[in-house]
Amino acid sequence: MMARSSTTLPLKPLESALQDNPNCRLGIMARTRVAFAEKGVNSYKQNKELLALIAPGWWYGYIRRTDPRHLKSTGQGEWIAILVQSAAHVDGRTPTEVFRCLHRNWEEYLLYHPYYVQEPEDGMALCASFDEALKALCHIVERFDICKRESCEIGSDGLPVPPENGKLDMRCMDLFGLCGLTNEEKFEKYEWPRIEAARRKAGLPPFSEYPQP
Repeated sequence: MMARSSTTLPLKPLESALQDNPNCRLGIMARTRVAFAEKGVNSYKQNKELLALIAPGWWYGYIRRTDPRHLKSTGQGEWIAILVQSAAHVDGRTPTEVFRCLHRNWEEYLLYHPYYVQEPEDGMALCASFDEALKALCHIVERFDICKRESCEIGSDGLPVPPENGKLDMRCMDLFGLCGLTNEEKFEKYEWPRIEAARRKAGLPPFSEYPQP
């Protein structure tokens, strides 16, 4: 009779290696799915800010206080709870890193997509307080169904079929804008510092010290 082979893998060394290397540690969103800051970097007057990872495909729920000058209509609350379908993951080791990543991806790079809703409150709510916005976000989460938020079928004409009673929701554009950084601005803000840091690490002088032609 053949001996049964063991199905237990020697995972402990791998787990230790992952834990010991800080470059391999996961961010807040990957670990806990929620990041919260009492003083958010994007919230009006550095008020509270919250991000929740709702579902695969980079679906997020987001809360922040909005500058009242940016609201199109008066008489509505300054706290916004909104569903976001991101085109890139948002994460970081601290809440500050998470919300800076959010700002870069959604407001500077415009890496988000419109989606479908059946009712306006499925995607966004303007509220008078953070607590009200949190309740509204819970409602958004409870109502979330990916087959109601994006096209999951292809019609006979080869085009995506909108969900039943679905209306395309573009309100993310009102919050994050339509004009991101130019390619030159992206390079200057993000790529150039990395190049200079790599040169310093290699013992090379910064480009600014080279004689100009």
